[in-house]
Amino acid sequence: MKRFLLGSLLGVLLAAGVAGAANKPAVKPAEGDEEVTIITADKLTADYKQHYATFESNVVVTDPQMQLTSEKLTVTFDANNKIKSIKAEGKVNIRQTDKVAKADEAVYDIDSGKVVLSGKPRVMRGKDMLEGETITMFRNESRILVYPRARLVVYPEKGGAREQFFGPNK
Repeated sequence: MKRFLLGSLLGVLLAAGVAGAANKPAVKPAEGDEEVTIITADKLTADYKQHYATFESNVVVTDPQMQLTSEKLTVTFDANNKIKSIKAEGKVNIRQTDKVAKADEAVYDIDSGKVVLSGKPRVMRGKDMLEGETITMFRNESRILVYPRARLVVYPEKGGAREQFFGPNK
């Protein structure tokens, strides 16, 4: 379930047509096992009574679909230990294939499917880039909101983002 939820964070970015690019290959599961998500950090604090787990310093989340790095990652749970939200803080970097998202903070609300990137957020695919003060992606609605100072830079590559946004060049 963690793999699905953390993968969903990146999935929202991908649905917007912009997200991260993995430098490392996906983690290969042992034969017969499902694909796994591995989270490493210098420190882990988990408090089941307070319903949270916090990973601190050199956080790396490696998933078959993506890789996320940050200085801190906090996962909050409800009373049934179902994940409610995931918050990555400090030098957040999300990578998948040829896409990358960077921000000071990324917050994913599981129920609403909303991902908010803040603190100099930038989402890139190749040379194409989307930035603004806040980038909000609504996973359940397949839409994105960038404000204030939204800026989209699209390079004229055949089959690239320019064609996705404006159609093919004639």
